[in-house]
Amino acid sequence: MVYAVRHGQSTANAAFLDPKAVVPADDGAISLTELGGRQAGAVGLWLAGLPDAEMPDMVWCSPYLRAVQTWEVASRELGPRPAPCYRIDSRLRDRYRGQLSHLRPAEVRERFPEEYAKEAADSLGYRPPDGESFLDVAERLRDVVTDIEADRHRRVLIVAHDAVVLFLRMILEKLTHAEVLTIADGGLAGNASVTSWHRSEGAYRLVTYDDRTHLKGTS
Repeated sequence: MVYAVRHGQSTANAAFLDPKAVVPADDGAISLTELGGRQAGAVGLWLAGLPDAEMPDMVWCSPYLRAVQTWEVASRELGPRPAPCYRIDSRLRDRYRGQLSHLRPAEVRERFPEEYAKEAADSLGYRPPDGESFLDVAERLRDVVTDIEADRHRRVLIVAHDAVVLFLRMILEKLTHAEVLTIADGGLAGNASVTSWHRSEGAYRLVTYDDRTHLKGTS
């Protein structure tokens, strides 16, 4: 099994809901909100309730604070179960948007109309100034998947970001760019949601995408 959990609600996620709020500038240092902490705890309770045969024995985590905090909070809910092995991997970081980091789409359209048009024309391949494209994210994730498959652990939990979850789907399920865009149009993985795949004979079958049932009562 491979599980992918998006981090709980962050201060940047909350700021994006308020057009007057200032979005934090340092992406790697953005922390969880109180709601995000409760969501992370709910992830831990969900993990604690899994059968032994489904419990992750390895955790791969983004280095960004909001992801690390999500796992730290979740791991405290595991009770007497032994903690899985744990690894922070920089390749699981969120997409870096360079000079456009933390600008709302409306701000990009107003301040950088040419860049806005370029992204609209090629949302997967567009690379912001000093930043990376979504396809760049996918390339570094391919290396992560290779390393996970070579590892002795067989039940893996990845704690990261919505872009990571989306492009793990592309890689593991061998999706086309058009299929990825269709998924994105339907909605990205929500905060503290669970996406999972069953692996058999080298192939991955999607089991759940953006599952939030464990988050009831956290809001």
